[in-house]
Amino acid sequence: MEQKNRTVLVIAIAITVIVAVLLSFGVPALTGQVPEVSLPDISQEASGGGDLLPVEVTPDTVQSVIATLSRPESCYRELAVTLYWSGGSSSSKVQIWADGDYVKTVVGVGGVTQHRLVGDGKLCLWYGGDKSWKEIPATEGSFDLAQRIPTYEDVLALNQSLITDAGYQVKNGKDCVFVEVRDTDLGYLDRYWVETATGLLCAAETLSDGVIVYSMTEEALEIPLKGGFVFELPDGTVIHTGSAVQEEDGGQG
Repeated sequence: MEQKNRTVLVIAIAITVIVAVLLSFGVPALTGQVPEVSLPDISQEASGGGDLLPVEVTPDTVQSVIATLSRPESCYRELAVTLYWSGGSSSSKVQIWADGDYVKTVVGVGGVTQHRLVGDGKLCLWYGGDKSWKEIPATEGSFDLAQRIPTYEDVLALNQSLITDAGYQVKNGKDCVFVEVRDTDLGYLDRYWVETATGLLCAAETLSDGVIVYSMTEEALEIPLKGGFVFELPDGTVIHTGSAVQEEDGGQG
C-alpha cells in the first residue's frame, strides 16, 4: 500500500509540473528580438564553392528555428511516458488522435484508462467502462493540455536566458532540433527534441541532479489520421468524424 501511495504521489507531482508548464502558453518569454532564420535541410553538408551552410542552431536562434516548423493538422500518435524515482518507475502509454480542432487521448496508467476529448469548445473526461463523463469549458491550451505531454510551444515559451544548449541531433532515428533548458526554480534540467519533418516534439526528458526522473518517447506516428475515425463520447454520441487531410494542406504551429 505504501508503494502504491508513493506511485500515485509521484504521478500527481509530475502531472502538476507538466500542467504548470502547459499553462504558461501565451506568456511572453523572450526578452529582446530573436534573429529571424530559415529552417535548413539538416542533411546539407558544408563544402567549398560557396555552397549554402545550414543555419547554426544556438541558444539564441533555436526558438526562431522551431517557430518555422509546422505541425500536421491531422495525425495519430503513440507515446511512452515514464516517471522514475529512487528504487522504481511507472510507465504509461498515451494514444492521441488529432484532427483540426479535435483531439482525443487515451492514457493507461496502472490498469486505469483515462479518456479525454476536446472539441466544440468543451473538454470531456471519463474512465474506461464509464457511460457518463465530466464536461468543462475548453480554454486556450486545452488541445495540448489534453495530451498531458510537453509540446513544442513549451520550447517557444521558454525564457531564452534559461536555454543552456541547442543544436541539431538525431534522436531515435529522427532528425531533430535539440533544446536543453535549466529550471533554476525547481532545479531540473529539461531536454526536448522536436522533429524537423513534422514539427512535433518526439522526445523529452527531465533530469534532477543528473538522474532522469521523466521521459517521453514517440513510438508511432500516422499522418494524416485515417479518414472516418470517430470522435465520440462514452454513450456513443459522435461529435466529429475525422477526414483524411493531406499533410501538405497546412498545419498548426
